[in-house]
Amino acid sequence: MIKKYNILLLLFLTVSFLFSDVSAQETVKNTPTQEVAEELDIKELILDHLADKYEWHLFTWNEASYTIHLPVILYSKTYGWNVFSSSKLEHVKSLDSHFYIASEGNYAGKIVERDRLDEEVRPLDLSLTKNAASLLISSFLLIVIILSMAKRYKNGSLDGEKGFTGAMEFLINSVTNEVIKPSIGKEYKRFAPYVLTLFFFILFNNLMGLVPFFPGGANVTGNIAVTMVLALFTFIIVNFAGSKHYYKDLFWPDVPVFLKAPFPLMQIIELVGTIT
Repeated sequence: MIKKYNILLLLFLTVSFLFSDVSAQETVKNTPTQEVAEELDIKELILDHLADKYEWHLFTWNEASYTIHLPVILYSKTYGWNVFSSSKLEHVKSLDSHFYIASEGNYAGKIVERDRLDEEVRPLDLSLTKNAASLLISSFLLIVIILSMAKRYKNGSLDGEKGFTGAMEFLINSVTNEVIKPSIGKEYKRFAPYVLTLFFFILFNNLMGLVPFFPGGANVTGNIAVTMVLALFTFIIVNFAGSKHYYKDLFWPDVPVFLKAPFPLMQIIELVGTIT
């Protein structure tokens, strides 16, 4: 079964790269370079795709842009709590609006307001942005998929499954047997649920980010806040689950005494290593 899926996966990737390369070559041959440069700014397009926004652009039809306007939740020291649709936001401050999206400076692309000194300041922003909305959608879909598989496993109805369910089973077994078990050892079952959760969370969000239409296209895992939370949880789990040998190597490693006392050089290096 595993060999079969490996062959199919390799064949799919080979054909995909082959057609993408041919398509790219034909596009370059059939399109004048100067015309492409004038009509399409690749850098601007990529940065616009990666940026987090307060709205979700769906498509453009007959020069009309169709967009989902997400809820904006702000707390200002001057105006208190404010909840409204992002359709009311403008990139230039108007007379009837306290908040607007900054077009330049340190807060470019973020919601700001003017303080008493007429300077741009950031209110407490709890808005549901494009990345946050995509994170909720992908997490919900992932939970539904995993729980449905767990239910079928519990009922013993996954024997000989094919298609998507079989592919998911193949991924779970591959990650467990080829990554988690060799890396962790005999205690792998204790940490397998967490590592598998990380794997599927990152994989699912990356795959959805490649989809060019709603609900895909968001750069969730490219947001430093998401990766920071994943790193923080991993740091906490590793250090709370550490054995006495782990802490011995951390605070009193097997090196010459002058490297760890009276000045704790090795301890500092080990502590920095656990963070980085």
